[in-house]
Amino acid sequence: MSRFVHGDGAIPDKALVEQVLADLTSNLEKWEAVLAAQESVTFAADWGDIYAVCNADGRLMELALAPDVMSSYTYGELTDRLNSAFEELRKEAEADFDQNYDGRVID
Repeated sequence: MSRFVHGDGAIPDKALVEQVLADLTSNLEKWEAVLAAQESVTFAADWGDIYAVCNADGRLMELALAPDVMSSYTYGELTDRLNSAFEELRKEAEADFDQNYDGRVID
C-alpha cells in the first residue's frame, strides 16, 4: 500500500512532491556511492615484464612494459603474452562480478 494517501489524511501536493524529491535524492546518493566504490575497484596482472590494470568495467587503466620487452619477444610471443595478461584480468573481473551479483545479468 502506498504511503501517499488520497482523500482524508492526504498529504498536500507540495508535501508529496517534496517527499518524492527527497526519496529520489536519497536513492541518487546511494547509487552515486555504489558507483564511486565500483570505480575504485581494479584488477592487476603482473607478469614481471608486463603490468596491466583494469577497472571493474574491464577498461584498461594502465599498461606498463619493461624496456626490453619489445626486443626480447617476437611479435607473436608478445601478442600471446599480452593476451594472457588480459585474460587474467578478465577472469578476475568475472569472478568479482559473480561474487557480487551471483552471475546475474544487470540491465
